[in-house]
Amino acid sequence: MTMMKKLLLSALGLLSTSAAFAQLTVKADANDASYIYVSDVVLFVTDDVSIDKDANATDANAKAGIYLRNEGQLIQGSGSTANSGTGFISVYQDSRSDAYDYNFWSAPVTSMDGNDDFTLNSRIFNLGDSEITAENATFTGAWEGSGTSDLVYANRLPLSISTAWLYAFNQGTQAWRYIGNTGAVDPGYGFTMKGTNITTGGTYNIDTNNQFYEFRGRPNGGDITVALGASSGNYTLAGNPYPSAIDLVSFFNDPDNDGFDAIQYWDEDRTINSQYYVDNKGGYGTWVPGGSNRGDYAAPTFVGYDNNGNPIGGNYGTGDDLARRYAPIAQGFMLKRGTSGGATATFKDEHRVYVQKGDTSVFRTPVERTHLRLHVVFNNYSHFRDLLLTFSDTATEDFDRGLDAQHPMDATLQEAYFKTQGNDYTGEAPRNLVIQSVPFRENLHVPISFKVQQQGRIKIKAAEELNVPYDKVFLLDSEDNSRYEILGNDPTITAAGSVTAQLTLAPGTYDNRFYIVFEMEQEEDPRPITDADRIMGNEASMEFVQDNRKKALEVYNPEAYQVNEANIYDMSGKLVYFAYALGNASYFSFPTYNFADGVYLVRMVTENNGVVSYKLSVSNR
Repeated sequence: MTMMKKLLLSALGLLSTSAAFAQLTVKADANDASYIYVSDVVLFVTDDVSIDKDANATDANAKAGIYLRNEGQLIQGSGSTANSGTGFISVYQDSRSDAYDYNFWSAPVTSMDGNDDFTLNSRIFNLGDSEITAENATFTGAWEGSGTSDLVYANRLPLSISTAWLYAFNQGTQAWRYIGNTGAVDPGYGFTMKGTNITTGGTYNIDTNNQFYEFRGRPNGGDITVALGASSGNYTLAGNPYPSAIDLVSFFNDPDNDGFDAIQYWDEDRTINSQYYVDNKGGYGTWVPGGSNRGDYAAPTFVGYDNNGNPIGGNYGTGDDLARRYAPIAQGFMLKRGTSGGATATFKDEHRVYVQKGDTSVFRTPVERTHLRLHVVFNNYSHFRDLLLTFSDTATEDFDRGLDAQHPMDATLQEAYFKTQGNDYTGEAPRNLVIQSVPFRENLHVPISFKVQQQGRIKIKAAEELNVPYDKVFLLDSEDNSRYEILGNDPTITAAGSVTAQLTLAPGTYDNRFYIVFEMEQEEDPRPITDADRIMGNEASMEFVQDNRKKALEVYNPEAYQVNEANIYDMSGKLVYFAYALGNASYFSFPTYNFADGVYLVRMVTENNGVVSYKLSVSNR
């Protein structure tokens, strides 16, 4: 189908949220404009897309293209004809990062001169004075870029991207490769880029820590293959190569993609405003499809590094537990090579889906999710590890690809992990896991290991229990057959209490000694989350303000109480945010931009086990 003049596709003008074509051609001459404007709907094309602009028009002002706006997306079918033409597709994406924070990207477009690679200096643009026009991004050798997130701000600053942080990753050498603004990145591979310092907000996006970028180029389509690292545990920086979301469950379970075992996402402490490597803290969260409709994700433990790039111990927090199943446009991530399978991974049009960012409705399917999330806290909150234990009848107690995920093992002084025993018959070696799935049964013993380089206390907490098939859970020390009940955030537990799982271990590696075990007796749950606010001690002087404009919960602590924990639950009792060892600052701020609209319960735990509870109402519309 050939499109001339203007075609506007939007949810307002359509009875459904999609428009479909067998083939699509968009053309413009020197005196006329032809384009498709796609707003809040999916444009589906069975085969190829051909877009031709006037030869004298630049990419910034040419009006021969397809404009994806307000979460509009392009999905292509199983046709074999490659996309073509000198015109472009235009798509917005935001960074959720300022000039001090990394994002992992993957370009949804390529160049339009017959090559199939991507370079930043010709494909990234600044938002224009309208949703059709654009301006070329500029680049600076300075450490910090600048810009504005406003679409129609009259005095809009030009978008300036720092070239200092533009890197790709060589999966062959397992080393970072500097690309700058002129280096080429092939489709399907990823690159790193820091955000900008935004000096003005404006009408389009008032978040001054969230730069909007515009990608313009020939849309990627068809099979796109990336090479995996040569050895087990190697990484490949890849990402969603299409101008639509992709379903990572479909991508992961594709028979052609059996060479990697996990997908890892970079996250970091975005409150730290420093360009120095030793100041910033971050880590990789781990995702596998698991047995649920959102997949299973273990949030990263943030790690600090010394001047030589070696990890160092300390309390640096953790990343958010996010739904990672649907990778949005331009999302980059690491693929972790497994012990077997193919040497490549292929993105396919069949993996593409129309899912908007923040759309929770896609998770409302009748898939039963059952798991225990453990937080292993070290040295009086020096740091902690997020471990996820899931229960599935399809799992084994060996390593199961897609259900289990290998541990990053990136903390230094102390570490905790699940340990498989291996299988001499199949040749399966023991593995350290951050996510493990097992079939539940009575008398189940799940090995948990500790690696200790500096003597200190270890506390094991139940951070989240969802549809669990037991009544109580314990840590078993097989050396003397003692059991310690693993509880959640019960404020009645004291530091010296004997009912919570706490250990003091000398330096060493503790495999085949400790186990997670379960009890089936029907007893009252000692940790109900009720609507009643509970206050212990004098911490009632804390003040809470939910600022829905800033998308943040602000907590004022004028008496400078030492705060050990902050936990936020939804009304079903699910833990949706947590932070440890916050200190005695007079002010704390917790992000709520990724919360669904609704009521939440906040529980702040102080050093004397006092608890301050507060109900907040979130509205992000």
